[in-house]
Amino acid sequence: MTNHLSEDLRWRVVYLWLDSYKPKEISQLLYISEATVKRILHFYQLWSCIKNPFRRKQGRKKMFNANDMDILMQLINERKDWFLDELVAEMAKRTSKVVSIPTLWRSLDYCGITRKKLEKAAKERSEMLRANYVLTIGTYYNPKQLIFLDESSKDERTLSRRYGYSPKNTSAIQKVVFLRGTRYTILPALSLDGILAVDIMVGSCNKERFCTFILSQVVSVYFFN
Repeated sequence: MTNHLSEDLRWRVVYLWLDSYKPKEISQLLYISEATVKRILHFYQLWSCIKNPFRRKQGRKKMFNANDMDILMQLINERKDWFLDELVAEMAKRTSKVVSIPTLWRSLDYCGITRKKLEKAAKERSEMLRANYVLTIGTYYNPKQLIFLDESSKDERTLSRRYGYSPKNTSAIQKVVFLRGTRYTILPALSLDGILAVDIMVGSCNKERFCTFILSQVVSVYFFN
């Protein structure tokens, strides 16, 4: 059997043979059997390659062919939040092939698809409007004119981590606070000069509090001082 030999070692057999080495000498140099050397040379003499090109792949035949894999990729592109049983049902509907969940999981792995934490994007977002906004800002404003505001909040559960480590077949258990406690919100105004103003409040920031912060701490301080 020659399946365990790497491709470069097989070609080394051919190169040595082309350099007038005999099969027995090649066998001794590369520490492989003489029968294996002769088999590789036989393939090379017949088809100018180092493996039998007509040999069928070993193992069980795959349930999904190339077209089915394209359909699977299309489903992933259409939606990112499938459950595996939903994918099994949808693939059965589109390909008339019913497979198990482990088989579908291996097919996803074969396609290079992995399970990840979802990054949510708003449906209302328009890429055209975003591009137009970036063009307007870049054309009519300079960096010193820009002020950025974004609120951030925390409570007792904010620092709780969602992933951890533990030995195989055991749960990763970490005692954490389940009660949210008091919620605090920070609202900063940031420019190239640093933080111009900041407001820290208990609870969430509403429209009235936001407008008051803009008028009383950002506009008045930045433009009238």
